[in-house]
Amino acid sequence: MSVPGERRHRLTMSPKDTRSFPLWFGVLAPPLAWAAHLLLSDGVFELGCSPGFRRPEIYGLSLKFWQLLETGLAAAVTIAAGVLAWRAFKRLRSEPESTTVGRARAMAIAGIGSAFIYLLILVFGFLPAAFLRTCGSSI
Repeated sequence: MSVPGERRHRLTMSPKDTRSFPLWFGVLAPPLAWAAHLLLSDGVFELGCSPGFRRPEIYGLSLKFWQLLETGLAAAVTIAAGVLAWRAFKRLRSEPESTTVGRARAMAIAGIGSAFIYLLILVFGFLPAAFLRTCGSSI
């Protein structure tokens, strides 16, 4: 039951709205994807290399596979966030100048920049799988 004049708090796809999904996803998803990557990639190797495991595998798949999978998923989320922010920015370029449009453009630019920076960081997450041995000693 809704009261007349009550606003519902729903995410919208319109970049001019303060609850715009593309703008908020573009700004927040890349750092959250990177944080998840940071926790999961270390956790996978901590779990898989523990003395309780006979082989460095999880569900029969190598630890490198799991690292590449979670890094790829985090990169895909970051790319999707950048694409949504870019599309919102393109839609806002044709809008007449106003405070709302200026705020939305700033969020879109922040989302594009955030996606770019965190994607670069995530790309470096692929390097350990290529160069480091799993469960090897450091000496």
